[in-house]
Amino acid sequence: MPKYADIAFPTAVRRLFTYEIPENLGEVKLGVRVWVPIRNYNAIGVVVKVHEEVPDFEVRPIRKVLDVTPIVSQEFLKLSHWVHQFYFSSWGEVIQAALPAGLNFTSRKYLKPKDELEINLLSKEEAEVVKEISVQENQGYDEAKKRWKGTGLSKTLNSLIKKGFLEIWEEPNLKVSIKTEKEWNWVEGKNHKLASDFLNTLDKEPNKWQKALKVLTEVGLPKKQSELKSIAEFSPHTLKRLQGEWITFQEVEAEIQDLNLDFDPGSIKSLNTEQEVAFRRIAESLGKGMFSSFLLYGITGSGKTEVYIHSLKKALESGKGGIVLVPEIALTPQTVARFYRVFGDKVAVLHSRMTNRERLHAWKALKDGTKQIAIGPRSAVFAPVQNLGIIILDEEHDASYKQMDPAPRYHARETAIMRASINNAVVIMGSATPSMQALQMVKKSKSILLELNKRHAEAILPEVKTLDLKEYKSAKKGELAVPLFMAIEEALSKKEQVILLYNRRGFASYLQCETCGHIPQSPECSVSLTYHKRKNMLMCHYSGYSRRVDTVCESCGSNALTVQGLGTQKIEEELEEFFPDARILRFDKDSTSRKGAHAKILKQFEEGEADILIGTQLVAKGLDFPNVTVVGVIDADTEQAFPSFQSTEKMYQLLSQVSGRSGRGKKTGSVFIQTRQPENTAIQYAKKHDHKGFSKDEMSFREELFYPPFSRLITFVLKGKKEHQVSQAAHILRGVINRVVPDFDVLGPSASAISWINGNFFWEVTLKIDPDKGAKYIEALLEKVTDIYDLESPISTAVVRININVDAIR
Repeated sequence: MPKYADIAFPTAVRRLFTYEIPENLGEVKLGVRVWVPIRNYNAIGVVVKVHEEVPDFEVRPIRKVLDVTPIVSQEFLKLSHWVHQFYFSSWGEVIQAALPAGLNFTSRKYLKPKDELEINLLSKEEAEVVKEISVQENQGYDEAKKRWKGTGLSKTLNSLIKKGFLEIWEEPNLKVSIKTEKEWNWVEGKNHKLASDFLNTLDKEPNKWQKALKVLTEVGLPKKQSELKSIAEFSPHTLKRLQGEWITFQEVEAEIQDLNLDFDPGSIKSLNTEQEVAFRRIAESLGKGMFSSFLLYGITGSGKTEVYIHSLKKALESGKGGIVLVPEIALTPQTVARFYRVFGDKVAVLHSRMTNRERLHAWKALKDGTKQIAIGPRSAVFAPVQNLGIIILDEEHDASYKQMDPAPRYHARETAIMRASINNAVVIMGSATPSMQALQMVKKSKSILLELNKRHAEAILPEVKTLDLKEYKSAKKGELAVPLFMAIEEALSKKEQVILLYNRRGFASYLQCETCGHIPQSPECSVSLTYHKRKNMLMCHYSGYSRRVDTVCESCGSNALTVQGLGTQKIEEELEEFFPDARILRFDKDSTSRKGAHAKILKQFEEGEADILIGTQLVAKGLDFPNVTVVGVIDADTEQAFPSFQSTEKMYQLLSQVSGRSGRGKKTGSVFIQTRQPENTAIQYAKKHDHKGFSKDEMSFREELFYPPFSRLITFVLKGKKEHQVSQAAHILRGVINRVVPDFDVLGPSASAISWINGNFFWEVTLKIDPDKGAKYIEALLEKVTDIYDLESPISTAVVRININVDAIR
């Protein structure tokens, strides 16, 4: 009975392709990469299913298997299939997102003469081209076309490909090799005792190689070359002299992820009563080996990380592995340091600022079980941790857990929950300001709430003061109201540190009244209107509502409407002028663009080499600096102006999180929030550190308008070169959705928040569905919508592309 394999490719095409498994290939395992013919070339795909179901169409054979062992596990195939369905991406795109460079199947095309090609059957020109390609190893297809373009041999090249004399193959785009080093050990029959006995027979001062041999008896073997390099007695000459007679080497994988951190497993802190109660609940589930989801709600500075560490230790003691997710690369250095101190070389770090080789080494170390803990941002949810027992999402509310572009547009929180469920593992979502989605999970008994309500040791929550910028127009130092300016001066005089936040979102320009602080809102869906300078329009990016830019404030009648926005760099320049003796660091996307910049800046600040840290929302997230006593928010209104139903929630979270950076040690902290809307709900609740009160109000608002978590948003983003075509396609799509699900709420079509980029126009249509609908339902619904649209729309998807974003939240 012939066998067949279903193959996934890393393209936007969501279907699988079936191929025959030739007998000469033997067993083809799930999760291996293969070369298969597709159209007129040989492409790389991954085997996701092996079966004996005879297709009702002609199939072609697999040409070659690239891997001896699967590069992805069956557990991962199950998870990736769910992501493929739920987030409506291709299965191959999901697999591709999980693999490091060197093992992925992003590829380039190259030319190869057909096996056993008889040159005498070719014309003179054909033989010339084949000979040229044979000489060039892995001759690139695109390079060959370019090389012979405009010559007579261009047609010859195409003819050879058409006749099958030349084949087009794919190869992995990035070839990343594993770095190796020598590991020295005793030759067979020798050991440290024999070496010691030999040295004792010497009747004169030992020479260099004998001194080196003595050191080997003391340090012990095996030892890697990198470990011997720092010992004075060893040199290439002494090693060569000892080689063969006393020692020999083998090439082993080098440890290139040298974290150079303190390792002190005894430093693990004991838990206080609240932490112990939370840990015991988690340990109970770990002990039973059953899936459980926990929401660890702990105020800033309450010691959530200690609960994570004890839970992870418990998992490792039972032979399980773990994943720790952090929302930003910026948080990775501090987080890794805390976990490394307890777990040492069991930790592997995965993030995009690492080199391809570093990522490949870390990935392989996790896959072969030499490391048991993966730490990194959202993509680390796919890390190949063996025998997974626990997944931790620190700051679970953070927007960066949602992948936007490219596909798959997954959310790490939902994906982590599904992966934990597949593995009968525990997932812990931790936050001082839990998302509405996480709170709803608790309400529906899908997650267990654990609370930490006290700060550790002597630390107390800081006092929060609001500064109404309408009242400080003439009492400001640049962008700083006088009270904040004076607080900074006092902190600097006491050798204390200051953090300043300015969360400028560059694309979301907005109008604000300088007299009353009002920001124009959409009358249809309660989100702020975005200012579009090109069109001189105010637009809502949910309902499609738009109007000409206001000339007077609709709230108070003032004509003092201004477009808001400036950058952290300008504020940094002002601070240098006002505090010439202060050492200032800027922490934003520009200043952290280079590899290692995050860690360098944070280390400087942590070690007291700077007095003021100014930055975007990066400075609000999970950083722990005991000497920080003043935190200032330059303009809290920027978050409220973001055109989203989540603006108030994000504003509250940001203010609460940045407030938590103050007073984390023994010193009392103060927080100053500058705003033109001091009565704003988010600000009022942030002042009182009252998340429960805020979430109750926010949930009421969301339920009334059927926003998440009471619905799930699916946004269709349409992109094209001509706006009238994009707009037309968006209206056609809206009509199709209305027919497929006539009882569902649909928003739009409307121009996107960023409506024009690099010559492309963007429009959106958003569908609200029942949040309890699963992957199969979502996939079936979206397949029906896209099938009908493709059948009926006069506008080709090649002209107007449609990207689908399930869980369209930020």
